[in-house]
Amino acid sequence: MVVSSHRRSEALLARGRLLDETEVNKWLEGATNAGATYAEVRLVANQNCAITVRDGELRRAIPGQDLGATLRVLADGAWGVHSTSDIANLGLAVEQTVSLAKQVARRRGSGEKPVELAEIPVKQDTIHWAPKRDNRDVDLDEKLQLLTDLDSAIRTDERIVSTITGYSDEHIHSELLTSEGTNRTWSFQRTVANAVITAREDGEVASYRCRIGGGGGFEAVDATDIEAMGRKCSESVLRILSAERAPSGRTTLVADSDLTGVYIHEALGHPCEADLVAAGDSCLEGKLGHKIGSDIVSVIDDPTMRMGYGAYPIDDEGVDTRVKNLIVDGVLQEYLNNRETAARYSLTPNGGARAQDG
Repeated sequence: MVVSSHRRSEALLARGRLLDETEVNKWLEGATNAGATYAEVRLVANQNCAITVRDGELRRAIPGQDLGATLRVLADGAWGVHSTSDIANLGLAVEQTVSLAKQVARRRGSGEKPVELAEIPVKQDTIHWAPKRDNRDVDLDEKLQLLTDLDSAIRTDERIVSTITGYSDEHIHSELLTSEGTNRTWSFQRTVANAVITAREDGEVASYRCRIGGGGGFEAVDATDIEAMGRKCSESVLRILSAERAPSGRTTLVADSDLTGVYIHEALGHPCEADLVAAGDSCLEGKLGHKIGSDIVSVIDDPTMRMGYGAYPIDDEGVDTRVKNLIVDGVLQEYLNNRETAARYSLTPNGGARAQDG
């Protein structure tokens, strides 16, 4: 946390901010004075909880909190990045990070293009997707009871030999300040419960997975009839256990919505990521505006659907999210892009920038 005093810290927290804007703006100015054409500081605070119950016994219940910040600078057409949990001393890394970017630029190959950024609107605002029931205010015992009830509803038949139920939630708070003047704060929550069931009979083994929840607070799982969910899981795994094996060979496939979503995510979602396209790792390179599927196929990516697990209000470069029409009537219309890839392909940033841990 970047603060000048304890009293100052309390004032910042009361406003819902963790970064000291005055200090951060000094760092950003220092980066541009050192030769950066663009600089940003992005903070993420994640409050979370994870619970696992196996065969009716609690295996783990871990509330946690992660806090970190990243300084990213663009100098001579190359990136320099410094990430740390020691946020108070992040400013000490400014000159070193700009120097790193310049070193990367000097090592750029003859065929590599300098990084450019597409323009975006400069905004100063705060957007909090408030949950109906904040998962941070729900007792650990209540979260555990949900899993206990689910486990009991599943284990109603001796052929069910193993159950693993899990619960996870997170409150994600982000802040972004840039040398262009962007100053945005946003937050949202995700809450999920799941189960993995295994059944065995006469040497045959079957497994079944189910999940509820998504974007939102505890209401994302609390609205579900847990006993009915457990019965459905039990019935499903036993039905699979006694089902005939599917015939081999080429045949017509009827897929449910969940399975179709997995196919779309893997076969289209990842290839549509413009950074993979730019790296030459996508089968959709050069396919914008081309027909790649049936006339009856249209696919959208919509992170504004708040109940979806992939929902978020603002991307990690401070761009508002929006509906992206990836395929319309079989024609590829958009990539999932960030400011760098948008500039590379002469596109408009569409809220697809994501900073991934690890």
